[in-house]
Amino acid sequence: MKYSRFVVGITLFLVADTLALANETLATIARPQLDANVEAERDSFLSRGYTPLFNGKDLSGWRNPYSHGEASVVDGEIHLKADNKFFLVTEQKYSNFRLSVDIHLPEGPSNSGVMFRCHVDEDAEKKVYGYQAECDGSERRWSGGLFDEARRRWIWPSTKGRSTTQFRAHEEESQKFFAEPRVRDALNRNGWNRYTITCIDDVITIELNGVQTVRFRDAMDSSGFIGIQHHGEKGQTYRFRNLFIKELPLIPASEHVSLTEQEPVSIKRINDKVTLIDFGKVAFGNIVMPVPADGRGTVNVHFGEKIKEGCIDRSPPGTVRYGMTSVRRGQQRGNWIVPTPVDDRNIQQSGRMNANPPAVLTPSAWQPVMPFRWIEIEGLEADFAFDQICRRAAFSKTWNDDASSFECSDETLNRIWDLCKYSIKATTFAGVYVDGDRERIPYEADAYLNQLSHYSTDDHVTMAARTFDWLMENGTWPTEWAPHMVFMAHAEWMNSGDTKWLQQRYESLKSKTLLHRSGDDGLVRSDELDRSRHDIVDWPQKERDGFVFTEINTVVNAFHIEALKQMAEMAMAVGKTEDADAFAARAELAVAAFQKTLFDEETGIYRDGVGTEHSSIHANFFPLAFGLVPEDKQAGVVDWLATKGMDCSVYAAQYFMDALFQNGGEHKALALMLADGDRSWKHMVNSGTTITWEAWEMKYKPNQDWNHAWGAAPANLLPRHVLGVQPVRPGWKRVLVRPCPGDLKFARGKVPSKHGPIHVDWNCESGFKLSVDLPEGVTANLDLPELEGAESVSVNGSAVSVTKKQNRWVLDGEFSGSILVEAN
Repeated sequence: MKYSRFVVGITLFLVADTLALANETLATIARPQLDANVEAERDSFLSRGYTPLFNGKDLSGWRNPYSHGEASVVDGEIHLKADNKFFLVTEQKYSNFRLSVDIHLPEGPSNSGVMFRCHVDEDAEKKVYGYQAECDGSERRWSGGLFDEARRRWIWPSTKGRSTTQFRAHEEESQKFFAEPRVRDALNRNGWNRYTITCIDDVITIELNGVQTVRFRDAMDSSGFIGIQHHGEKGQTYRFRNLFIKELPLIPASEHVSLTEQEPVSIKRINDKVTLIDFGKVAFGNIVMPVPADGRGTVNVHFGEKIKEGCIDRSPPGTVRYGMTSVRRGQQRGNWIVPTPVDDRNIQQSGRMNANPPAVLTPSAWQPVMPFRWIEIEGLEADFAFDQICRRAAFSKTWNDDASSFECSDETLNRIWDLCKYSIKATTFAGVYVDGDRERIPYEADAYLNQLSHYSTDDHVTMAARTFDWLMENGTWPTEWAPHMVFMAHAEWMNSGDTKWLQQRYESLKSKTLLHRSGDDGLVRSDELDRSRHDIVDWPQKERDGFVFTEINTVVNAFHIEALKQMAEMAMAVGKTEDADAFAARAELAVAAFQKTLFDEETGIYRDGVGTEHSSIHANFFPLAFGLVPEDKQAGVVDWLATKGMDCSVYAAQYFMDALFQNGGEHKALALMLADGDRSWKHMVNSGTTITWEAWEMKYKPNQDWNHAWGAAPANLLPRHVLGVQPVRPGWKRVLVRPCPGDLKFARGKVPSKHGPIHVDWNCESGFKLSVDLPEGVTANLDLPELEGAESVSVNGSAVSVTKKQNRWVLDGEFSGSILVEAN
């Protein structure tokens, strides 16, 4: 009996110890861990556009306005010692910025913080006053809170006796927020803590170790100094490192985009006052035109994306663009640059919509731009030199029209390719990927789809990595958009092979996996607010195929698991083997629960979530696209999806098509892309548009715009699946060539890679022939469609062995150089 109690006791001890270790491991991969290597951190910040506030050697640029307090530099850190409270402050003032500071509190009673937009009054007793991001070492745990030093005191959270009346209104709400475990436990009490503070106009945001603790509007101060605090505990040393700032706004187009002058395609005099000029395709820009030599009055320039009855549609639907600019004739010489009208939403840095990050600005030297194809000139005589009017169109400086090509036996598919490729080019105007012209804001899902297509169409792509950095600092609200950041990083690494770039960003990705919302079974939970707002499934809402939202959501968990799998792969690449094992184990746990709780054995497909019997196509094609469907269940899911139409948005269609192409459903995928009706790319291209739309039609999203690159998925689907070229090793060191012909007779094209173009030409009119030209340094695995009647496969005239996998023939070995494959 005593022995049994002893064994039980030991067992319970071991179980508790194992659980503690598991929780510790989970905490390590659930949020960013700060690197102890100061030089590595410095390189990381510099690579993301930050400027050091501290050079690591001395206190240049800093001053102590007090007669007490000691500041010194020790091993690349700033150490503060004092018997009374004091602040070390910068000599320079800052207005709009993103600031990062690491703080290490001493043991025992301690309190510190980061002052920002603060002020110094040399004659006052409390010399430094203003905004402070709180670092609270007490049991109160309000670290990351917003405090107004020597003025209004606690702003968020607020409390009786220590907050002014205006902030007491949210006392209960704010204290409840700071009691939430993720916020309450954000501070690493006995280690380093990263504070990230963003100020844009009157919007103040504070993040602590990757957890947002404050987003608050306050207009008390618009500029001031940066400061760090010693709270005054005698004998205590406060340590600070990695002090970096990025002044805002950034204007990526200044360095990465140029204006190209384009001549008119056609000029037509509509009546005795108006001339219509067509530039052939929509582009973001404005115009330059000769100044009339004489005359008085006003010339009106109308810009439009849409034509109606031979004239520019001046009342277009949704956010299809129209605008007019008036210019006065006078005694000028030379050329007018005629700017487009300014849409305030496209330039807002702190708009009224609290969820929106700042809009991406274009250079002021350009003058305003907008998307348009046509202009109407009103008020110029018929003999004016209209042929000398040019559009100044904005495109990426490095865009290469010759980097890619695609042609196949279906002419409509060729037109779809041309439309989608140009859509990617035309939407490079801002220097980062933005959501068309409604807000000019990057969104994570939009950016990922844009990124995939940019890699498939251009050969010098830096915009994807730049957009990734922008979004890591300006994230948006949907649940599934966060894992897209993991996808973006993985795709950039696969394309560039730049492990150093990945290493500098790896830790920050941990906050994007949704691990903080997962339970003991590994599955993500969605509370009431998540289900009503954050969990997006598809957009707009009417494109969700009747999806039923529950606490455990199939789509959200599919994204979560895919993010974990990619994190495991990237952790291994940057040498974080323990992280890699932990991510892989967590993914395995979640996959088991996913299959057990969400798959309906009776119907052979997935339910939308736990607690509903409804099965949408989204609950099935997302798991299929992410490789979550067990091999013995795949055919059933594919067959069920083959009975469905395009019951999803142009965004989700990327994943729907991926799922079909990857799992033997290429006939269905091509049929959907080319379908009659208004839910296909055939409809889009037949409409006459020259840039893809945000939705299939206006009736599905009445406020849609007509210049949205997330509608351009065929720009990557056709090279990746019909030509069949995808990287399987970072930096395109090894590729998979896996053509999916469907009903097509032939396809040929050029796919960009880091090492040069990959040429593919296949024909299945008589047997199957595949020609592949690989650049030096690239090897390929070959995967062919199984052909009826074919008995053997040869490469460059020599027979090769193959392995049959489902309805494909996988050629054994790797190949390089010029390859001719024949199946007969």
